[in-house]
Amino acid sequence: MLCASIHSWIIQDGNYGDFRVGEQAKFALEFYPQTLKASKFREASVECIQASRYRIRGQVIYVGRSVWVIDFGVMAYQNHEPPTTTRKGDWIEGEVDLGIDPFFYFEELHLLPGMPALQYEWRIKAIFLETTPWLSRKDEFGRTIRLRDEQHQSFVEVAETNAWSDNEGDGQYVLECDRIG
Repeated sequence: MLCASIHSWIIQDGNYGDFRVGEQAKFALEFYPQTLKASKFREASVECIQASRYRIRGQVIYVGRSVWVIDFGVMAYQNHEPPTTTRKGDWIEGEVDLGIDPFFYFEELHLLPGMPALQYEWRIKAIFLETTPWLSRKDEFGRTIRLRDEQHQSFVEVAETNAWSDNEGDGQYVLECDRIG
């Protein structure tokens, strides 16, 4: 089982339809590093911390100019320039958030020479709508920024996503999935 987040805009853009509990879906995973460092251990692992945040250990299996892939038992990519010291074959560990590929992989990245196949078949076991309260703050330019209050994280289980209506069209979801095959 693995949990991955998805924002309603990804569905609204037409990249996926609304998801329903019990259905099968095919998608790649994108990781968002929180803390990553070199690892002296050479065994892949993944441990859920909360929602879609994981403590992982994995091997770097692809490094490109603006993308890299880690295999921690499941392969995931980051659509961002890898750290300058990262090389194919390195082992890393730390915390990442996992999200469903917005479109980068299925539209472009899969065409890169040497890019591994990252799309998996999944069965959706549960869907959670994030209900964590919003906090507002001003950035350095005086603009209002909305962030979730991570100290009071909360979710409600739903039978399906409703990207156009949940949280006034700004819904954030976590899908609990089993990999098929």
